[in-house]
Order: sequence, then structure tokens, then C-alpha cells
Amino acid sequence: MKYLKIIMLSFLSVLLFSCKDDEQQRQAATLKAQKQNDSILKVISGNWNFNVPPITPKVAAQIGSWNEWAQFNNELSQKPTGSISAYRTKTKNLVNKADLLKNNIPAFFDKPQVRSRIGVLITKVKSLYTYINIDVIPDKKVISLIKEVTHEMTSLQNQFDELVRFSEIPKEFGEEEMIKALDTVRRANPDAIPSANTTSPVKPIGPGVSRKRI
Repeated sequence: MKYLKIIMLSFLSVLLFSCKDDEQQRQAATLKAQKQNDSILKVISGNWNFNVPPITPKVAAQIGSWNEWAQFNNELSQKPTGSISAYRTKTKNLVNKADLLKNNIPAFFDKPQVRSRIGVLITKVKSLYTYINIDVIPDKKVISLIKEVTHEMTSLQNQFDELVRFSEIPKEFGEEEMIKALDTVRRANPDAIPSANTTSPVKPIGPGVSRKRI
């Protein structure tokens, strides 16, 4: 019985020291990550710029009542300050606002190609949130995603401009411009527009019978 107590005490002592050692290692790892992120914060802060061109007046007239768009842009334009936590909170807010962009899209812009571009933008914003929440933040990846979010925002606004221009093309004139606009829409969503070269089939006819298209 005496030996059993000694063994149990020894085991508990080893377990206690092991837990204490694990806790010290976790604290050291956390402190190291904080120090790394402090230097990374300066890099991210210097590159946290979403330089999206302003929308045109004609596009602005079409999205004036789209509150979700205004809220997302407002969130995107406000740069966080202070700690890494501020940037993590910012990206969380951006994800929430980006998800709402799918709601209440103005009828003029509620097209498959617009929804597709919004979907890509949401994916990029969520990726930014994911990478900035890693213990040791990969600053190069975060900077790359900042540029990608900017690119997707610019592409989405260009799509708005394209739809506005297309709507202004007279049906009886501007055939070349219309074809270009159709091609742009078709590239964004190939299945949305039928081929312009599709013609109605013609029945085979015999000699002396006039041709008639059906």
C-alpha cells in the first residue's frame, strides 16, 4: 500500500509538471504570435486601401435606393485603426454586409451576370476574413486579397456601366455597339443569351415549289 501511494504521488507530480509545461508553451506561442502580428499589422495597415473608382451618375441614379450597396461601400471605405482585433472586427462586418448585397438588387441590375459577380465578391471578402483570423497572419495573402476585393468591386461597377450603356443603344441604330454589349453579357453568363446566328430551319422543297420559311 505504501508503494502504491508513492507511485500515485509520483504520477500526479509528473502530470502536474507536464500540464504546467504545456501551459507555459502555449503562453510562449501566444506571445510569439502577438509579436509577429504586431509587425504584420504595420504591413497590412499600409496596404489596407480599396481604391475603387466612383460610380457614374447614371449608375448612381439606378442604385440610389439600394441600401445594402451603400452600407457595404460605407463599411469598405472606413479603415480600421489600432490592433489586429480591429481589422478582424472590420472583416467580420464586411462579410455580414457583403452577404446582404444579394438582397433588394434594383430590378434594372438584377441580372444573372450581376448576381454572379456579387457571388465572387462575397467569396473574396470571406477569404479575407479567414486569413486575417489565422493566429499568425499571412500578410502577403491578406494584401493579395485586398487587391482582389478591389478588383471584384471595380468589375461589378463596370458591369453596371455596361448594362446602362446597353439600355441606351437605339434598337434601329448602333448595331456594332449592340453586338459588343451582347458579347460582354454573354461572356459573363454564356447560357443567358441564345446565339445571334440561330435561324429557323427551312423545309426541303421539290422543283417548281416556292421556298417558304417555317
